[in-house]
Amino acid sequence: METMPALSIKAETAVIALSQTLRSLRLQHGESQAMAAQRIGVGLRTYQRMESTEPSAGQIGVPAGGVAIGDFIMALEVYGVDVVEALTQLPQSASPVSGARRERGRTPKPCRPSIPSS
Repeated sequence: METMPALSIKAETAVIALSQTLRSLRLQHGESQAMAAQRIGVGLRTYQRMESTEPSAGQIGVPAGGVAIGDFIMALEVYGVDVVEALTQLPQSASPVSGARRERGRTPKPCRPSIPSS
C-alpha cells in the first residue's frame, strides 16, 4: 500500500480547520454523520474521515484520511457555503508554492529534463 506524502504544517492545519468547520456546519443543521454522507453522496466511513482530525492508517501526517478535496467542496456546498465565491476572494498574487514543503525540512526534488529518443 502506497502512503501519501505528509502535508506541510500549514496545509495540515488547513485540513484540520476544514474538518472542524464541516463538523460544526453539520451540527448546526442538526444532522447525523449518516445523513450528511447521504446528502453529499459519499459513504459513511468516508464522511467520518472527512470530520476526523487524526491521520488514518497508511496516511501518516495526513488528517482527514486523504479524502478527495472534491468531497469537501461538495460538503461545503450542501451546507450553503459558496466555495467559488470564497476562493475568488483570495488574493490572485499569492506567494509561489515552491517552498511549501520546506516547512518540515524537505526540499522538493528537481524534475529531470526529458531526453528525446532517436
